[in-house]
Amino acid sequence: FAGRLPACSVEPIFTLKAMRCLATLAVASAGSAVTPVQKVVQLMNGMLEKGKSEKHEEQVQFAAYKQFCDDTSVEKTRAIQEANEEIESLEAVIAKAEADISKLTKEIAQLDEDISVYEGDLKAATKVRKMEHQDYTETHKDYTESVDSVDSAIALIKRKMYNKKQGGALVQIVQSPLVSMSDKKVLEAFLATSDVGLDVTAPEAAAYEDHTSGIIEILEKLKDKFEDKRTDLEKEAEG
Repeated sequence: FAGRLPACSVEPIFTLKAMRCLATLAVASAGSAVTPVQKVVQLMNGMLEKGKSEKHEEQVQFAAYKQFCDDTSVEKTRAIQEANEEIESLEAVIAKAEADISKLTKEIAQLDEDISVYEGDLKAATKVRKMEHQDYTETHKDYTESVDSVDSAIALIKRKMYNKKQGGALVQIVQSPLVSMSDKKVLEAFLATSDVGLDVTAPEAAAYEDHTSGIIEILEKLKDKFEDKRTDLEKEAEG
């Protein structure tokens, strides 16, 4: 039987079960008009067509699956590329942020140090300002009292009522650092000799006026000096 088969290769590869089925069919058809070889050929042709049909279906399914895989691969490749680009961008942002943090941390430390220095300077300046204000107040008071003392002394001398018992105003003037040594000597000499009251005679009064004219001139100059110093002090404080 095998020697009668045509010399051609069969495309499908039969399993053992398929070969057994062919043998059974060949025996069953031995008494029919169709020869066993024809039956085998018909069966093989049917299996060939079925195999071609199944192959085509598999090719179609494979093509669809391959297209799906290709599309998915392209999509995933693009997504991966975009994700990598986003990662690179975010890494750049992170790197810049870290650099900014480092820079700002140093700047904050420097500012903290500056603030500490400024607070120390402010504290020292406040202390100095307080001392300067105290000095200003005391100096301004001294100038004002000196001006008042000069006015009082000039008024008493002009009224011929100046005497040793009322010498407090003139003593205060003599003690001022703004009075020159020469003026101090004249004022001290006047303090040592002046003792005039309302009961003086005309010659004594004339001699008193001659003696005090230079004293009054000195006092008026001192008053101008005290007032100028006080004005300068006020301008300096306002500036």
